[in-house]
Formats: sequence, structure tokens, C-alpha cells
Amino acid sequence: MKINGFYGEEIATQYLKEKGYQILERNFRKKWGEIDIVCYDKKHKELVFIEVKTSNPASQIFPEERLTSSKIKRLKKAILSYLSSLNQEEIKWRFDFISISLDPKNLSSPQIKHYQNQELEY
Repeated sequence: MKINGFYGEEIATQYLKEKGYQILERNFRKKWGEIDIVCYDKKHKELVFIEVKTSNPASQIFPEERLTSSKIKRLKKAILSYLSSLNQEEIKWRFDFISISLDPKNLSSPQIKHYQNQELEY
């Protein structure tokens, strides 16, 4: 089975729902970037932009290594675009990163790491 980003985003979405997040949008796209998941953290009362990276052990590249400075720049532009579309001043928000490592032989046990409130500066 080929593991792709969509599969990882499905896992991340389910994980977030189980943690009490309200999913608002998936795959918000602009020509300069994409936000994988936009959700609302009810506990902290803030909008959360999530980047999801998925890999399997055979790739020998950890998902965290795939969040490059150029990707972060594109994400920042997409996030600012999303925020401006809301026409709300002073909205509380943060950027989170979810890393998903999958074993193709045991897809039912993904390793999920949720990094909250990540910096968008490189």
C-alpha cells in the first residue's frame, strides 16, 4: 500500500477530533501555499493552523525533517491570507505541526506527535 499525505491528514483529523478540536476546513489552498487543516481549539479558544507530514520507516526521513524553511514561508503567507479573509481584528491563533510515522505492515498503529504553537520564523 502506498502511503500518501491524504492518509496522514485523515489520521490527524481524527486525532484532533478526539482531542476536542472543531475541524473548520481542510486543504485551504492559495497559489502560494496550502494549509492542511484549519481547526478551533475549544480549550484555548483559538484558531489553529495545522501542517501534517507523514512518512513510513522505510523512507528513513522523519516527517519533522520535511518542514523546511521555504515550506514555512509558504504556510505563513497562506495563514495570513486565511486570516484576512475572516475580516476579524485581533483573532487569537497559533500554528501546530503534526508528525505521523506509519509502518506499512501495521497501519492501525500510527505514531503521532503533535507540536503545538510552533514558530513561523526561520
